[in-house]
Amino acid sequence: MKLRLLAICLGWAALSQAGLAQAARLSAPRPSGNPATGLRAPGLAIRLAPSGAYTLRYAPMHLVLSGNLPGRTDAIRTASGADAVGAYQEIEATYGRGSRTAVVRLYPARRAVLFLDRHRGADPNAAPFPSLSGVPAGLLHYSYRVVSFSPIDFGKLDPQGPWVFFDPERNTFVFSPADNFLVSELSSASGPSAQPMTMTSGISSKIASLPSGFTHGTWLVFGHGITHTQDAWGEILQRINHKRPVPNDADVVLKRFGYWTDNGATYYYKFIPSLGYEGTLLALRDRFRQLGVPLGYMQLDSWWYPKYKGASGGGRGAMSYRADPTIFPDGLASFHQRLQLPLATHARWIAKTSPYRRRYQMSDNVIIDPRFWSATASYLRAGGVVVYEQDWLNRSARPAIDITQSQAFLQQMASSMAAKDIGIQYCMALPAYFLASTQFQNLRTIRVSDDHFLPARYDDFLYTSGLAHAVGLWPWSDVFMSSELSNLVLSTLSAGPVGTGDALDSIDAANLRRALRADSVILKPDTPLLPTDSVYIADASAEATPSPMIASTRTSFGSATETYVVSYPRAGKNPAAQPGQDANAPDAATSLASLGIQGAVYAWDWRKQQGTLIPANGTLTFHYADGWNYMVLAPLNRRGIALLGDVSRIVPLARKRFVSVNNTDSVRATVVFAKAEDSIVLTGFSRRQPHVQALLGSASGLSYDAATQRFSFKLSPGSQGLAKVRIF
Repeated sequence: MKLRLLAICLGWAALSQAGLAQAARLSAPRPSGNPATGLRAPGLAIRLAPSGAYTLRYAPMHLVLSGNLPGRTDAIRTASGADAVGAYQEIEATYGRGSRTAVVRLYPARRAVLFLDRHRGADPNAAPFPSLSGVPAGLLHYSYRVVSFSPIDFGKLDPQGPWVFFDPERNTFVFSPADNFLVSELSSASGPSAQPMTMTSGISSKIASLPSGFTHGTWLVFGHGITHTQDAWGEILQRINHKRPVPNDADVVLKRFGYWTDNGATYYYKFIPSLGYEGTLLALRDRFRQLGVPLGYMQLDSWWYPKYKGASGGGRGAMSYRADPTIFPDGLASFHQRLQLPLATHARWIAKTSPYRRRYQMSDNVIIDPRFWSATASYLRAGGVVVYEQDWLNRSARPAIDITQSQAFLQQMASSMAAKDIGIQYCMALPAYFLASTQFQNLRTIRVSDDHFLPARYDDFLYTSGLAHAVGLWPWSDVFMSSELSNLVLSTLSAGPVGTGDALDSIDAANLRRALRADSVILKPDTPLLPTDSVYIADASAEATPSPMIASTRTSFGSATETYVVSYPRAGKNPAAQPGQDANAPDAATSLASLGIQGAVYAWDWRKQQGTLIPANGTLTFHYADGWNYMVLAPLNRRGIALLGDVSRIVPLARKRFVSVNNTDSVRATVVFAKAEDSIVLTGFSRRQPHVQALLGSASGLSYDAATQRFSFKLSPGSQGLAKVRIF
């Protein structure tokens, strides 16, 4: 199959001051004195010859990649050193009479290769490095489409990356830009059908020349396991940019349940006429409290600031980024004082007629002036805003195609918000924004599916959650209604935000309590719900009849790792089959090994509240009588005991409920309670009648069914809202 990507008008993205500092940091290796032009790691060998020819071999995939510099080298040297990624060896070759330098850097412990293309002076944007030929035509692959929310693109190679190649045995490599993310461009070319392909990494063809001292990097990361290798690649991006892991409770939007007013919500540009917008939101706050699911925060969408309202020329851009006085007559801070909840606020692009265009430096329809961003962050903080959502990054809120302007847009936004302790969420982001997010510590969440979370969006949501997780972001499903159980389950299992947009009289509090503690802290897994590698392989193979979706996540306490698995049948890859609408779908199955599970587990059908024992190396079966299936898998310890946890919750063994769990001989658990909670019921499996001992707090009402071998008991807290229990 002929694969050729033409350069397209993507615009943008750039080299920041941080990127320049990174290039300088990477440019001073320690000479090793070894004149060899080869580098080696287990299964991986690299060579660069005086002629300018370079070769990379990766044994597990029988892969041989090769390329050529534009001319013979002037000099070649080897060096070694270490940076945030780890210890490395490198080959450095100058060519073009010293005007350019090509660096190939190998990190043996990570099976990662960094290519650096350095320009001593100003140069035309031509002859990019690397350009690697020899990619087998038969390798399965995917990338992410350059459209809003970056859905996965099987069998295609879209220009922003990453590109992920793999074989049926799950040997994998990832090819992507290492910096200059918003102006980077990957391209491919192939000969006749079934011939090897060439992949090239450079800068957008919209940029004619490169400035003096410019450096561009490219990563090539190898591994086993599709998701595992993509995660390893993303960790490298985070490390090189010094971004620390973001906890899944890092801010109130991640930690607690909230109310959203964006597209798909009941009160998106609408309100109860008798109450007005302020009154409607205050009434919602009170209603959630009355129902025992208090809001942790409230989101204000694009209706909250004034926009261009003319017939033409404005495009509904923002006239100013301040509260619309027709909605909040006393201002944002006054409303926040009445609401007494943290706020998340939406932002779009700047209108053509906005006075901001005369006051601040612009890049197309966005502001890159630090004065605007500093003033805006101060205003938001004074108004109780804790998360700033930048929307329309796919189109209207994109900066110009420029080496510095696009980076300035993201950098000024992030640094100004960080100075006021405001987190950032990206919305409608293209793939390049996912990669660029690794530069900003306060960028924590990103939308990964289209407006209004629906079953038809599940495939895109799950796959793009994989990209978000790899680069250290928590995926946001978008708003849904509390009565929509499958939406609630998948959103909760994403380990990201959970929020609904219900009408005042339509809140399903019982459903919401399945996802929350009594204080509305989300009971979530450790990592996002992601498709298994077997599903990636099946979808990349373009099977005529799509296999069912199988996606998993987990909570891990070391000896106790509980796995959560969602599955649903699919009529076609896009859109996904509607869970709950295909009651005649045949059952499906997967091995425990495909879920990374060794040993026997007790499998709990969460919807039917029934369990079954699956032996080591066994098979998990999904029944689609109700259109979708959700299973909880708890490991058995040496005494044949498995603790499921609180099965009334979507995530029975969530870390916000269980401080610690040890599951070797006996089960020992420390459990935390919210102030409004006086007890919970714990459920598990035991091959024989178990004993329960409360070490802190109290345990009562132990029951054991000898036929099902299932037990349950009530646990109440002791001092400081904690309980400790032993099951043996």
